Amino acid sequence: MFSVIRDKIETKLGTISSIQEIKDYPSTKFNGFPAAMVTSTRNEAEFETTIHNKRNYVFTVFLLQEIESQGESNARKIIEGAVDDVIKAFDEDDKLTGLQTALDTANSNETVIICYPLLSDIYTESEAKYVTGELEIRVVISFDITG
Repeated sequence: MFSVIRDKIETKLGTISSIQEIKDYPSTKFNGFPAAMVTSTRNEAEFETTIHNKRNYVFTVFLLQEIESQGESNARKIIEGAVDDVIKAFDEDDKLTGLQTALDTANSNETVIICYPLLSDIYTESEAKYVTGELEIRVVISFDITG
């Protein structure tokens, strides 16, 4: 399920015009900025009832803006805008269009997407510096385990 959900998250990020490139692995080599990386973070599960389980698939989205060409102040503004754009995109599509079909889970009762901004920071690698924004995307799926 992680790869199916990650693909849908990447597809949604691809609709955001302020994001120039998306990767699903750690990198600082991008053709344009701001750029995004999507990684699976964890899975949580709990019993809802005797026949329903709830699973939380958690992903982290890292946004990067290089500082050299923009300056730190402008790079921070760019990242703040990109974070706002990501939050808005997931708020407006809180079921993550097509996810239910892609998961092929007829026994799933509910899917909810929640996007949390976490932090902003400066990241340095070798000679390059980046402003980063971090968001957590939580996909909550309720399953009927008898189905």
